[in-house]
Amino acid sequence: MIKALVIVPYEGLLEMMKDISQEIEDIELHIELGNLYEGVAIAKNAENEGYHVVISRGGTASMIQEAVSIPVIDIQVSGYDVLRILTLVKGFSGKAAIVGFSNITQGAATICKLLDLDVKTLTITRDNEVKEKLTALKKQGYGVVIGDVITMQAAKQLGMTGVLITSGKEAIMDALEETRRSYRLFSRLQQDIALMQTILDSNEQAIGVFNQAAEMTYGNARFHSDFHWLQLDDATDVKKLMQETILTNTKQVKTLYINNELWKITTCPINGEAALFFEKAHSNQTTVQSEHGKQNAIELHTPPSRTPISGKSQATQKVLDQINRYGKRDEPVWISGEQGNGKELVAHSIYLKRKASDELLITLHCDMISAEQLKELMKEGFFQKYANGVIFLKHIDNLNAYMQKELLSVLQDENEQKPQWLVSSTDNMDKKIKNGDFHRALYQLLARSQIQIPPLRERREDIEDLVHVFISDLHPKYGNEVVGIRDDALEQLVHYDWPGNVAQLKHVMEQLFLEAQSYYIEKAEVDIVFKRLEHQARWNDALSYIDISGTLEEIEKEVIAKVLEDEGMNQSRAAKRLGINRSTLWRKLK
Repeated sequence: MIKALVIVPYEGLLEMMKDISQEIEDIELHIELGNLYEGVAIAKNAENEGYHVVISRGGTASMIQEAVSIPVIDIQVSGYDVLRILTLVKGFSGKAAIVGFSNITQGAATICKLLDLDVKTLTITRDNEVKEKLTALKKQGYGVVIGDVITMQAAKQLGMTGVLITSGKEAIMDALEETRRSYRLFSRLQQDIALMQTILDSNEQAIGVFNQAAEMTYGNARFHSDFHWLQLDDATDVKKLMQETILTNTKQVKTLYINNELWKITTCPINGEAALFFEKAHSNQTTVQSEHGKQNAIELHTPPSRTPISGKSQATQKVLDQINRYGKRDEPVWISGEQGNGKELVAHSIYLKRKASDELLITLHCDMISAEQLKELMKEGFFQKYANGVIFLKHIDNLNAYMQKELLSVLQDENEQKPQWLVSSTDNMDKKIKNGDFHRALYQLLARSQIQIPPLRERREDIEDLVHVFISDLHPKYGNEVVGIRDDALEQLVHYDWPGNVAQLKHVMEQLFLEAQSYYIEKAEVDIVFKRLEHQARWNDALSYIDISGTLEEIEKEVIAKVLEDEGMNQSRAAKRLGINRSTLWRKLK
């Protein structure tokens, strides 16, 4: 039996529904009188009271649809209903107009056009628009207004003739048939949802769905158990991953350190939201927390992104050739170069040449992991556990002497199966080995094959390709209208020395992309960004000479003096830059 709550806006419809309820056997009708907000108030408790559907009419039905989660059936105004009223209105003298919500006016307007009737039709979206519309009609000489209950009531208040479009039996019977169809569909949908909910709650993965505002819209039982405390505003890494997934509309996989545990997170875009799947990355996770807190000492990629290496210079072509050759071997590869020059991208490219997409690439951040953490990883057999994968030792030259010896013992152990190794460092390894800062035997084992990436200033012919690649990559992220760069603007970029290499160029291109005022990045916009870079370089250089061995007050005075010098001894500008007033600045300099 279908249990339906019927909310009708006028007495006549209530009586007609009562009569019809005696004729049907498969629908239990509970009929209430209520118009607009009264009807919404009645409907809000319908689902809790066990009703399967709500049946109403006109503007009341439209408003109820926004307030409840069960199906709402609208008793449509039929052509018969409109024809009856228009026939009635023919006998009135003066101009007539139809005013109401779209589910009243749409059909009426069509019939008026078909019959070539001079009846004005006005559609409202909110109930408080009716009085304003009718007042304007009255000034235009209209005396008769046709519509729903709210239109009729407002017309009477203004001294106009209000004519109610009533619903006939055929419209009610159509609504009841729609009730049967909706109930069947909704019941099947609820059964499917219940089944899916059971499956999701049985899943060992924690699954959460979040909208663009970082609000959770769904969580399975495991999620509520393991992550009931999670607020994305506090978990910035998770929030960023979720927002990138929605923005780029692409699946992503990342390993993050959350609440003292390392989790592999897979994100999938779903209709403007993101579904996050959490699973623990490996057994003993408490040993890999980053001392920096914001990044993980270990990252697991399955697989890393397939970002192509761009550039037409001879140096870049040599690197690409080396990637192809070393990608066919299992031996270690040592990748060196200045900071920001794409060493990690080269490592990812070699991995993708060697491994299937379901095998792990593990990045070990040697500049972040502590000796205790490395010792614990070795104790649990971490390197043997992932012997089928590839381990990328990023910034290996940051390992201290103890950790270098521990790693060397892993490489020299012939009894254990070991992963494939990829390594990155700065360019000055010969000097470090000569000075005793890096273990010669470890270097010799890992540097059998080497790739040296020249700085960007030594391969300027790559810059044009990189600029266009970055513009292309930024489109799905920000979606503005930039399609290229002017020749004179590109020439400026080519002649800049880029101390931060490709990473710095990418950052500058993102600024130019966001600040561009037309389809093309202009020279003047490059000038502005370069001035900021120059200013920042001067400021960094100035700060490097500040003596931090003194007291906080002494350091503060040095900083203020540097800012004053940078601002040409202008105290107003210096105070504004420091975020203090002039009197405070003067007092601190005393």
